[in-house]
Amino acid sequence: MSLKDIFMKAARMRLASKASAPTAIDFIKDSPDLSLAFEDTELLVVDLEMTGLNAKEHEIISIGWVPIIRGDIKLAHARNLLIAPSKSVGESATIHGIHDRDLTDAMSLEEGLDILLIALKGRVMVGHHVSLDVAFLRQAAKQVYHHNLPFSVIDTLQIEAARLSRQGEHFDKQLLRLNNSADRYGLPSGDAHNALGDALTTAQLLLAQVAAIGMPSLTLKQLLKFSH
Repeated sequence: MSLKDIFMKAARMRLASKASAPTAIDFIKDSPDLSLAFEDTELLVVDLEMTGLNAKEHEIISIGWVPIIRGDIKLAHARNLLIAPSKSVGESATIHGIHDRDLTDAMSLEEGLDILLIALKGRVMVGHHVSLDVAFLRQAAKQVYHHNLPFSVIDTLQIEAARLSRQGEHFDKQLLRLNNSADRYGLPSGDAHNALGDALTTAQLLLAQVAAIGMPSLTLKQLLKFSH
C-alpha cells in the first residue's frame, strides 16, 4: 500500500468516526481495493436524473445503476429508483420525461441514498461525466447525513476525451456525449435521459474502452488515472 493510499484510508476512518448513520459508516469504511485487476473487481455504474444542473439548487429525481462484476454486466442486479423532490420538476420533465405525477409514490431522498450506498459498498463508482453525479450525491449526503461522502470514481467521458486526444484529434465536445461515444464503438444507443438506460450504455462503453486500452492485468488504479 502506497503512502497516498494509507493517508486516504486514514481519512476515511476519521470520516467514519464522525458519521452516525449505519449505512453511511459501512460505506465509508469499506473502501474498494484499487490494486486489483479490472477483471477481478466489482464496480457500480450509476446515472442520475435531476431537475437541473446545479447541485445546490436542483434535486435528484431518479437513480439508476447496473453492476459490473469481474468484467460482466449483471442486469439481474440493475435498479432504477424514483426519488420524490421537495417541489415540482418543472420544465426539466421535457428532458428526462419524468413528471410530477410519476413521483407521487416515489421514495424519499434518504431512502434512495441508503439503498444506493448499500449497492456501492466496496465498489468503485462509474459514470459518464461522473463529476456532476458526484456533486449531487455529496449535496444529498450533506442534506441526509450532515457530512460528506468519499467516492472512488471512473469517468468514461474523461477516458474517451483522453483517447481522442492521444489520437491527435481536434474534436467538438459534442462527440463526448454518451450516445456519440457509444456509437464510435458500435454499441447500441440506450434510452437517453433515462437513468437506468444511461447506466447500461455507460457500462457497455466502459467495457469497450477497457478492451481498446488493451493493457494486460489493467488495475483499477491504472484505470482511474485514465479517467482523470
